[in-house]
Amino acid sequence: MTMDERTDPIQIIARVGTSWAADEPERAIQVWMHLAGKAGWEVSRVEDAPVDVGAGECGIVDVEGLPYLVRQSRRVRRTLFDDSGGKLTKRSIFGFAAWVEPVLSPDNVIP
Repeated sequence: MTMDERTDPIQIIARVGTSWAADEPERAIQVWMHLAGKAGWEVSRVEDAPVDVGAGECGIVDVEGLPYLVRQSRRVRRTLFDDSGGKLTKRSIFGFAAWVEPVLSPDNVIP
């Protein structure tokens, strides 16, 4: 796979679960890193980077020399099958996903 054929990191959306996912930012980072690796990117974790977990931030990753912030929130459609009313029903809900946003700085942006 050539560099031009790879999916841009900001386009990689990792489905990470439903209600419990908000409590597991580490899982969100791991799933996103796995998908980015499958897309052909070399990804590493930036250890001890300050993040606001309460705001959906999971951590910082380095993708071939550029830093990205991994975030998670309810962002993808999922189907919920519910039989709590005695009858099986299904409905669409929003599930948790992880994605990245670039961490912009004067060192990695041309004005």
